[in-house]
Amino acid sequence: MKNMVDAVKQLTVAPGPSGAEDSLFSVVKNLVREFKVKVEKDRMGNIVVFKKGNKKGSVAFFTHNDEIGLMVTKIDKDYLRFTEVGGYDEKVLLGQEVTVYGKKQIKGIIGAKPPHLQTKGEGDKFLKFEDLYIDIAMKNKDIVKYISVGDRVIIRSGFTEMKQNTVCVKALDNRSCGAIILYMLKLLENVKNHPDIYLVLNSQEETTMAGSETSAFRLNPDVAFVLDVTFAKQAGYEQGYPLDKIGLGMGANICRKIFDFVKKVADENNIQYFIEPLPSMSGTDAYAVQTVLKGLTTMLISLPIRNMHSPVEIASIKTMEETAKLLSLVISKIDVKDFQERIIK
Repeated sequence: MKNMVDAVKQLTVAPGPSGAEDSLFSVVKNLVREFKVKVEKDRMGNIVVFKKGNKKGSVAFFTHNDEIGLMVTKIDKDYLRFTEVGGYDEKVLLGQEVTVYGKKQIKGIIGAKPPHLQTKGEGDKFLKFEDLYIDIAMKNKDIVKYISVGDRVIIRSGFTEMKQNTVCVKALDNRSCGAIILYMLKLLENVKNHPDIYLVLNSQEETTMAGSETSAFRLNPDVAFVLDVTFAKQAGYEQGYPLDKIGLGMGANICRKIFDFVKKVADENNIQYFIEPLPSMSGTDAYAVQTVLKGLTTMLISLPIRNMHSPVEIASIKTMEETAKLLSLVISKIDVKDFQERIIK
C-alpha cells in the first residue's frame, strides 16, 4: 500500500456488487501484505483482517465491501433487460458503459429509445428500468452462450484525481471507508500497546446487511466502530456536510460513552469533525452491529461524499487520512473495560 490514494483506487476499481464481492479478497490481501496480519474471508463474503494486540480486549472496525450494481433480468431478443442491485437512480443510467459478468466479461452500453422516435409526452417522463436496455452488440444466439438471467452488471468508471485533494470514482460508498481502516495499519506500526484489532469489510450492506450481522456475531468485539459514507454539501443539497470534516454519529445507533471518548481524542488532536444527529436508524451497518448477541458498544463514523449512489462519487483523500489518524489515536488510547456493560443488582 503506497498511500491512501493507492488504497482507494485499488478498492474502488475492483468489481463487487452486493452478494458478489469475491474479487475484493485478493485486492485486500495485496494491500496489507506488508503488515503482520491475518486475512480471511468467511462464507458470507466478509473479509476480516486481524492484527494481534498485547492488551486485553478487542476492537472491530466495520465497513462494507459491496457496491451498488445491476442484474440481468431478461434476455430480450438481442438486448438485455435489467434491474438494480442496491439503489441506482434510473436518471444516471442512460448512456453509461457497463461490463456484464457472465461466463466471460462482456462490455456494453445502456440505451433507450432515441428522442427523435418518442411519442408525444414520452420525452417529458423520467426513464424507468423498463425503458432501458443493455446493448452488447451480439445476436441472441450468441448472447445465450455467455449470459444468463441473474448475471451481475457493473457501470464502468474511471478513477480521477481532482482538485483540492479529492477523487472521483464509483464505489466510494463504501470502499473509501475500507481504505481508511486498512490505511490504519500504516499508522499503527509503531503503536505497541493496543487490544486485538479486527478490520472488517462486510458483504451485502446495500441489500440485506447480512454480512455485518454475521461478522459482528462471530467476532463479538468489546467495542465496534462502523464506518460509512454520508451526504456532503453539493449543488441541490446545501445542507449537506463539509467534505473536509469527519462525521461523529450521535443518536440511536451510538453508545454515548464511546462517542464522548472519540470526541475528546479529536478535540485533543485538533481533528476537524461535525456531529451527525441520528434520531433513528442510520441506514448503515451500525444498527445490525449494535443489535447482535446482547448488544455491542457501537459508534458510527461518517465520511461525506458527493453524488452518492452514482458512478461519479467524490470524496476527500485528506479527510480519509484524518479519519484513519483519529481512529489510530483512539486505538492507542482505548481501554475496552471502560466501555463494558454495567449490571446493577
